[in-house]
Amino acid sequence: MLRLIVAIVLWVMQAGGDDAQTAANCKSRKDLVGACIKIRGRLRAYGTSPRCRIWPVGTTHLLGVADAGSLPSNVACGEGFEVYADFTVCPLTPARPNGLQMVCVASAGNLRASEIKREAGQ
Repeated sequence: MLRLIVAIVLWVMQAGGDDAQTAANCKSRKDLVGACIKIRGRLRAYGTSPRCRIWPVGTTHLLGVADAGSLPSNVACGEGFEVYADFTVCPLTPARPNGLQMVCVASAGNLRASEIKREAGQ
């Protein structure tokens, strides 16, 4: 079943492109606290709020996706899989050491989705 979910996610990601409306909505928000940046990261669903979070590769930080419903149409956030992509994110809260920074996602490209492998006993 999980392989079917991953296959569907991959199909959705290939079918969509960067959504110009999503990018415009994110980049023009009045509550931005800084400039939008491009990062390579992993998008994954978590059990607590915010549900969707991005881990910028090579860091120990996590970015919380403020509105997972407004992700670009070519990327999804859900249980059992993770998506590595080149994201353009715009900050909604200041960065804090050991804190979660909230962002909106303007675009996602160069996507790779994979099933999350669970360790025995999890």
